[in-house]
Amino acid sequence: MNKKWIKRTSLSIVAALGISCTLGEFADAKANQSQYEQKTPSESFTKNDPELYQGALDLGLTDNDIFKIDSLFDKEDKATVHNPILVVIGIITGMTAIVGSGYAAGRYIANQLYKRKQLTKSTYKKHRWGFRAALVPVIGIAATFGFDDYYMDI
Repeated sequence: MNKKWIKRTSLSIVAALGISCTLGEFADAKANQSQYEQKTPSESFTKNDPELYQGALDLGLTDNDIFKIDSLFDKEDKATVHNPILVVIGIITGMTAIVGSGYAAGRYIANQLYKRKQLTKSTYKKHRWGFRAALVPVIGIAATFGFDDYYMDI
């Protein structure tokens, strides 16, 4: 594996995931663009629960106060997407930054181990599968790629 292959593959995976995840959200947002309908005070969920309604009255709240509180809890923010391309580009850029920083962290860790004479390249190359298996759950896949690339001279 070389760096170009890793970059292209990781960017393709991130792009595919970002696009597939966000397209579903855009479709939901488009389908649910109906305006918030104001409920009448008789549809208040507090009034439909006698125990909760009595507790609210005991606190000194009026029917209008109860309705206002209920309507605040009932409001739903509708997603409005003005430019989906910018959203997708932002998600891909963010994921690329996360993966890139993980890769750089793995290279930095490997560099420090090598400089401090804690792990030689020959020892790593002999037992690389054991190191890879141990590093993935600890530092993550991207950092493991960076660590491996440093010791494999890529």
